[in-house]
Amino acid sequence: MGEPREDHESPVDSEASVPGADGQWLNVPRPTTEELLAPSAQVADPPRIPTLVKVVGLLVVVLLLAMSVVLGFSLGRSDPSESTPTPSVDESLWPLEAPTTVGSFVRGDVTSTPAKTSGDRDIVTANYTDGTDKMILSLSRPEDDLVSYLENAGVKDAEPIEGTKGISCGIFVISTDKSARVCARVVDDTAIAVAGLSDQDSDELTSLVDSFYSALQ
Repeated sequence: MGEPREDHESPVDSEASVPGADGQWLNVPRPTTEELLAPSAQVADPPRIPTLVKVVGLLVVVLLLAMSVVLGFSLGRSDPSESTPTPSVDESLWPLEAPTTVGSFVRGDVTSTPAKTSGDRDIVTANYTDGTDKMILSLSRPEDDLVSYLENAGVKDAEPIEGTKGISCGIFVISTDKSARVCARVVDDTAIAVAGLSDQDSDELTSLVDSFYSALQ
């Protein structure tokens, strides 16, 4: 009797036999271990973002940051040549702090400048976005005259908005080809100004001024 045959082939590397259409048995090679472990060649690399899109996106971010800095500084500044006495501050007023959220807008960077470093006013500015639109909130205290506040901030052609509670809107010129609409109100010895960075109209901004005032109290 012959000795039993030993088969040392790996079950993965050996060939399998399957019946063909004519009844004959055919050898079908199985995938090797290396082929099973190798990553699929059909997995495509993620599409690359065009360089132009990256550059344009970066320029938009830089422009918005520059606008935020210029508007925040201008809305918070005061005219050192003013001879009008600074009104006293009622200590019982609500805190001069930018709210975390207002409607769908969420607060970003905040800058706080106390009166001892800014001259005679406490100033708070903050950036907000709802994921699409962007704006700046500026709070200045004490303030008692909206016309003077807007003039000192460099807001041009400011006019009262009918149907609002003392809100005026004007234009702040950032550069020769870029400007932003600004709406503001003076209430509780405080100027509340909202500057739109996404071409918001006066109706949107006046509504935001009132929403901020409600959130601040």
